[in-house]
Amino acid sequence: MLKRLRPLLGTFVEIAIAEPGSLSATQAEAAISAAFSCIEKIQQQLSFHDPASELSRLNSAPYEWHPLTKSSIQCLKLARALTRISAGKFNCTLGKQVVDKGALPPLKTNHPTLASGDWQDLELSGKYARLQRPVWITLDGIAKGFAVDSAIKTLQLLGVASAWVNAGGDIRVYGSAILPISVRDHRGFDHAMGGLQNAAIATSTSTYTEETPGILLTAEGNAIKPATWTVIAQSAWRADALTKVAANTPPAIRSEYIRPLGGRWVPLPGDSHTNTATFSTQQLSE
Repeated sequence: MLKRLRPLLGTFVEIAIAEPGSLSATQAEAAISAAFSCIEKIQQQLSFHDPASELSRLNSAPYEWHPLTKSSIQCLKLARALTRISAGKFNCTLGKQVVDKGALPPLKTNHPTLASGDWQDLELSGKYARLQRPVWITLDGIAKGFAVDSAIKTLQLLGVASAWVNAGGDIRVYGSAILPISVRDHRGFDHAMGGLQNAAIATSTSTYTEETPGILLTAEGNAIKPATWTVIAQSAWRADALTKVAANTPPAIRSEYIRPLGGRWVPLPGDSHTNTATFSTQQLSE
């Protein structure tokens, strides 16, 4: 087992190789380094905090076409598509409202910015993107999972047989490895969830204090009351994004709503609606 940990994406990212396959120890180390480099590039490209990032350039100059890297375009496509098919329960155009709540830094712009928009405000064409109205795109609800998937792809391409990437609770595992999963809820309680294999899992928690304004918003821009949502999917970006859909969907229909979007809501012990499996004794694999 080879594990490495680095501070990235506003959290700590762990990359672990469970089975290197035919790789030597040196090659396995190089594979982990390459996976971390992949995450670093995505962080640089899609950071809302960095005024020099590709995302900040897009947000700062609406109506103009901006050339973007392939990975940025890909992440924007996913965010746009999920904003559309979830009817805004996941909404990548809420950047201004998140800024107004104090959870993100304001951008320097020369124009008034709309509080929010919809999927049609983001236009993509080839390697170019533009905003058709002055909204601020935030990818905080998807980019961490997207970076995890990109790191996994790098490890696979380099021949690693089995590994996992854990970015602050956005986790994806592939190969023979089975990773024990524990979820900490908004009250600070830990829940053992079983083992994750050949799948991804993500958890979002809604809490808000002046010191830690890590908030989730409704489509109307209201902070969601404290709670915890966990979703399993085949990819980390999807699991990450669908936790926001879960947060904006009534518990009674949450499972049925999320399933067609490619995810599975995992109720925690003590949730008022636990009509689906809690995965307490079985593998969390699709």
